[in-house]
Amino acid sequence: MGEEMGVITRFLEEKMRQARYDLLGPGRYVGEVPGLEVRVEAENLEEARSRLREALEERLLQMLRLGFPVEGLGEEDARMDRFRSLVLGLWELVQKGAPPSSGSVEAPEEAPAGAPPLEPPVPEARPRTVEEWLRVRGIAVQKRTLTEGEEEREKVFSRLALFLGDRYSSLEKLYDKLKWSLSTKRQFELSLADASQEEIANSTQFCTLLKQYAFLTSYHYKSEDRLIRAKASTEGFVQNFLTGGWLERYIKEKVAKVLRSKNLPHEIALGYQVVLPGGEPMELDVLVMVQGRVFWFEAKTGEFQAHISKYSRIRKLLGLRPQESFLVLLGMDKARAKELSALHEMTVTNQATFLEPFLEALENA
Repeated sequence: MGEEMGVITRFLEEKMRQARYDLLGPGRYVGEVPGLEVRVEAENLEEARSRLREALEERLLQMLRLGFPVEGLGEEDARMDRFRSLVLGLWELVQKGAPPSSGSVEAPEEAPAGAPPLEPPVPEARPRTVEEWLRVRGIAVQKRTLTEGEEEREKVFSRLALFLGDRYSSLEKLYDKLKWSLSTKRQFELSLADASQEEIANSTQFCTLLKQYAFLTSYHYKSEDRLIRAKASTEGFVQNFLTGGWLERYIKEKVAKVLRSKNLPHEIALGYQVVLPGGEPMELDVLVMVQGRVFWFEAKTGEFQAHISKYSRIRKLLGLRPQESFLVLLGMDKARAKELSALHEMTVTNQATFLEPFLEALENA
């Protein structure tokens, strides 16, 4: 036990040396530990240090208790097993309210060389919902139930998302023009003179749908010139949908469809606003629970470089394997996606192929 506690003490001291402190205003100091999502506020610097140390210890115990990997703390499987056994013993005493007689807890004895391994601790009950799964990990969920009118609006969003996602290869030029119109608040022109009949049909049909639901404030197609003139609405929900929200809904609808086809009970959470253990707010695009297992999807229709490292860090915080965490990048080619996956320890894919690695991960428990 002494060796393990010494390693934990050194780990905590090293993390505290890496801590950052900032003065946000009079009597408001903030302290945080990079990489572990630990953040506190206090009235003075000394109190911030004290609170940060307590929060760091609590976060470490939580991660070890749940079996999460802790970078920099014992890479050997045997040592990590001993750490977890020690923490489970401490946790059991806390839960029972029985203080140790000597102020310490003895770690379970190691099995003699050649002896069969000790039975692992009985796992906790498997969470039944996505929200419960997050809560077990110390992640608070801030969400609300949709009203009847909002549910109808979601149906429209899903219909448009499926149309765009299923036909994206022939709608890519139109989609780029729509985003340009949103950013400039100006009317755009799109020539379809050299386009295929499929591209013309899909582009005009999609514009007609967008105009019907007032996503476009103006739309005209001049058939003799094969020219589209249109302007995107400046409404906030239109901006959110066309700049990325549609891809999240597309992922949700496609995953739901394939799970229904396999008769697999599931829950899909879209756009959960959460607060991470260190107090950092974040939106998780799509969380899928299938038979107690959780898969996480993040969707990006534009620049992703500033976000991918954060997603990789959150993946570890969630305790998910790389093959259970997906970053879906619009138009990303397979070769580059494979390289990004290896570099950032997530499954990077695109809107056309994301179901393939998901189904593979689903089959390989």
